[in-house]
Amino acid sequence: MLKKSFLGLFLGLILNIAISNAKIVQRIIGGNYAPQGRFKHQVSLQMIGQDCTFHQCGGSIIDAIHIITAAHCVINDNQEFQNYNITIMAGTTDLRNKSSGIYRDVEYTVVPTSYQTSKGAVDDIAILRLKRPLPLKSESHRIRAINLPADDYRYMPPNTKLAIVSGFGSFKQKWNAQSGKIESGPLSPRLKFATGLINKIEPQFGCRDTEVCVLNDNSHGACHGDSGGPLIDPSTNTLIGIVSYSNHKWCGKTTKYTRVSSYLDFINKVRAGGLMDRNFISILHQNFDNEKIVGQLSYCT
Repeated sequence: MLKKSFLGLFLGLILNIAISNAKIVQRIIGGNYAPQGRFKHQVSLQMIGQDCTFHQCGGSIIDAIHIITAAHCVINDNQEFQNYNITIMAGTTDLRNKSSGIYRDVEYTVVPTSYQTSKGAVDDIAILRLKRPLPLKSESHRIRAINLPADDYRYMPPNTKLAIVSGFGSFKQKWNAQSGKIESGPLSPRLKFATGLINKIEPQFGCRDTEVCVLNDNSHGACHGDSGGPLIDPSTNTLIGIVSYSNHKWCGKTTKYTRVSSYLDFINKVRAGGLMDRNFISILHQNFDNEKIVGQLSYCT
């Protein structure tokens, strides 16, 4: 979901007008697949389906026990926590290769009380605390924490730095003339990435100080299935933004991200265990142990 749906990454553009009444836009035509070990901070939020597991959203490792993602990945349009258990899968660029993954169950989830879906996903950020720490040292060849922005460098306009977004999202969209709706294609089990320029957008798109808006290269960018995933500064391996939403019906043009530098106080308080802060809401997940189960089930296709 960029918003209200699963999210994905689109890395090429071709427009086919079918003989039928559907138009298909494929954006991963020989696109950029991430080699193993390229984006060690990237995780997938996994859910258990019908005898298989599926990808819900992306996220990033910020330390051994905390994952950062988007609030709309864990809260519905009624401002209620989604009623499901989350297991993160780290250390792999192919969700089908279960033996290559590192799995951890989520103990609790924290979001700001100010998060609002009714106003375009204001303060769209969430932090997941894991039940067990990730083995960052012993598995450093597979997983690594992403750097957070410095207080004195916030990636604000007029900075138009090149950034990279990555995710396990859909690889095509189609317009269905009968239903009058845009439909997203299947999610990609392989991690993809695309580049774009931050703070270089169309004037009418609008952008809050707490958001990073990106003009994607050649219609390459985030869409359904990539929500919660990272937008990074590749020169410093720094997390600039969290995939949030788009104002465009078609993905791959302009995308809005939660500006991580605007939420350093929130992040630091949660990491320090400040759950009693009146500006936070949290949910303690049920007592479950899905790590081994998720690792043994196949990937839903």
